[in-house]
Amino acid sequence: MIHMLRMAAVVGCLGVAVGAHAEPVRLLQDGRGLDGELTLAAGKTAKDGLLILVHGTLAHNRMEIMQAQQALLAERGLSTIAVSLSLGISDRKGMYDCAQPHRHSNAQAAGEIAAWIDWAAKAGATKIGLLGHSRGAAQVAFYAATAGNTLPAAVQKIVLAGPTTFDRSRAADEFKARFKADFAPVTGKAEALVAAGRGAEMMAVPGFMYCPNASVAAASFADYHAADGRNDTPSQMAKLPRPTLVVVAGGDEIVTDLPQRLQALPKLAHLRSITVDGADHFFKDLYGEDLADAVAGFWKE
Repeated sequence: MIHMLRMAAVVGCLGVAVGAHAEPVRLLQDGRGLDGELTLAAGKTAKDGLLILVHGTLAHNRMEIMQAQQALLAERGLSTIAVSLSLGISDRKGMYDCAQPHRHSNAQAAGEIAAWIDWAAKAGATKIGLLGHSRGAAQVAFYAATAGNTLPAAVQKIVLAGPTTFDRSRAADEFKARFKADFAPVTGKAEALVAAGRGAEMMAVPGFMYCPNASVAAASFADYHAADGRNDTPSQMAKLPRPTLVVVAGGDEIVTDLPQRLQALPKLAHLRSITVDGADHFFKDLYGEDLADAVAGFWKE
């Protein structure tokens, strides 16, 4: 009976939680329209605190995990704004269209996360959290680690759910398996163009991220395959300036090496992790409740 009731709650959470208030938000960043979906918990305003939710690779703020977490967190008294990274496209909606040229970067994502923090602060939030999922978690970590001591004081908590890892040799193997092409010549060309000051030049490549036969700026291809730690969440964790919770999906079929990578880290006072046994990468069904419980508990500490 308990599981039946919890399942009903999960089904219901695909809309806005009862008593919660939701509204679209739009702001401008570098001439691009950025879209967010604000969900205020019942009886709460932004002044009571706000979590900024950042989606994964080429995704958007209305994907299932974002909607589910907004509703579940609202039930737990937490207000959220789920944002769509522009990926270089003003007012982008839905999944990224692979037919579109790719002219985006980790630095662009970091700038947009900073813009949403600024918006939240201006809305009156004195306690702000960042919750990233998958690549969104890696980008949240990259932003916060790069900001370091300059991270706004209002940002008090960081949550990384199913954060991605990166290994150059593994990327080469995956590129070969997915796109039936060699990785090294494409990467070498992209890096050579960047070194020559031609990073904006477009390349026709066998594939980029999930997109086959893609058109991508050399700087974008080089950026998302850089082996300097910017794409590898565990490499950023020692530099994170705020208490951080890593939520591992125990049955993650996409980021399979995260538990081992976390175990290899030195003990970090600001970092803790929890594993949701059995959860897939997107924390579907009842596992979304477990994720929301972990986030709410961490937020209220």
